[in-house]
Amino acid sequence: MKLSLSNGIFSKLRLDRNFAAVNQLGFENIEFNMKSIKKEHDTDVYREKEALSASGLNCLTLHSAVLHVKDPIEVHQAVYYGKISLECARALHASLMTVHSNVSKKMPKPVRERCLKEVFGQITPFAKQLGIKLSLENLSYTSTGFGKNIEQLEEVLNIIDPEREMGITFDLCHALETKEVDNLLEAYGERICNVHMANKSHKPFTEEVPELISFLAKMHEFGYNGPITLELVHNTPMEEIAKTKALFEKILTKY
Repeated sequence: MKLSLSNGIFSKLRLDRNFAAVNQLGFENIEFNMKSIKKEHDTDVYREKEALSASGLNCLTLHSAVLHVKDPIEVHQAVYYGKISLECARALHASLMTVHSNVSKKMPKPVRERCLKEVFGQITPFAKQLGIKLSLENLSYTSTGFGKNIEQLEEVLNIIDPEREMGITFDLCHALETKEVDNLLEAYGERICNVHMANKSHKPFTEEVPELISFLAKMHEFGYNGPITLELVHNTPMEEIAKTKALFEKILTKY
């Protein structure tokens, strides 16, 4: 398993300072979160490529820009977000991109199905063209998006991924909050290719609590050797990030 940090925690910083903060903490790997890009620069992916190269960091994964479509008129914007995120993933040499369902949980089922087909009908072929694997994330009960439990995720996957080629980004924080950890592991354990790691409310783990050790042991049983991406709430102090980094460096030596 490879320890990584989502740079979304420093999204309010200019990109060079964002990467400098990651370096200061001693991380080697990142998940690049598209919210780190200022809107006026969202098409300038080579700016991000140059900044990453200068930082010396490895971009293991990228978190797509997200729009939970509430009306079919917004589909084109969700497609644009997905495609520009894929362009950025290619520029940063990230082989995997985490995505949400991109539809609102309040949308009626027939409209939801139509929007899912339209959004991923364009994003998925583009990802394949670029050689980037898509990985669907389980969402929190507080999210405006659709996809928090097995029933919802299966509905989404049956529409957008009938061939079962898409991976799963397992967000432990969201699974703890929805009480879906065991169900999600049973259904998708073999398909997990990225882990978003945090306690409830995206607070850092700072000690070896049972739910954390149990989860990592199960991931080890599945033979998982991908990223353990610390995805922490934006106001987490640097010393707390350093503490959770040290904890995971210790724990992961066991696996």
